[in-house]
Amino acid sequence: MAPNENNPKWPQPAAQGAQRSVLSTDLVIEGDITSLGPVDIHGRVRGSVRAPNIVIVADGVVEGSVTAIDLTIAGILTGEAEADSANLAPQSTVTADITHSKIAIESGARFEGRLVRRKTPAPPAAPAAPAL
Repeated sequence: MAPNENNPKWPQPAAQGAQRSVLSTDLVIEGDITSLGPVDIHGRVRGSVRAPNIVIVADGVVEGSVTAIDLTIAGILTGEAEADSANLAPQSTVTADITHSKIAIESGARFEGRLVRRKTPAPPAAPAAPAL
C-alpha cells in the first residue's frame, strides 16, 4: 500500500467504491493485514492491521498494531495504534499507546496506555499577492 503523501505512516484514503473487508468471528489471523478499503474485525488478529478505515467491533480482538485514518474500537486492542481520528466506544477495552490527531473516549471505555497527540500538517501557505 502506498504511503499517504500527507503522512507516510497513514494509508491512503479509501478509493471511492472500495469494498469493505469483514473478518468473521470464527477467523483467527496470525500475520499482517493491509487493505486499500475499510476493514471490520469481528474475529482475532495477532499482528498488524493497516487500512484507511478500521473498525474493531465488540467481539473483535487485535493483539498488535493498527494504523488507520479513521479507527473505531468497540472490542479489544492490545498493542499500539496510530490514527488521524480514533474513537473508543463504551464497551471497548484498550491496552495500548495511541498516536492520534483527534480522539474520543466514550464513557465506559476502558483505556490503559499513553495518548500522543500528533499535530496535523499545516495547510499550504496562500501565494503572496503580486507586487504592484
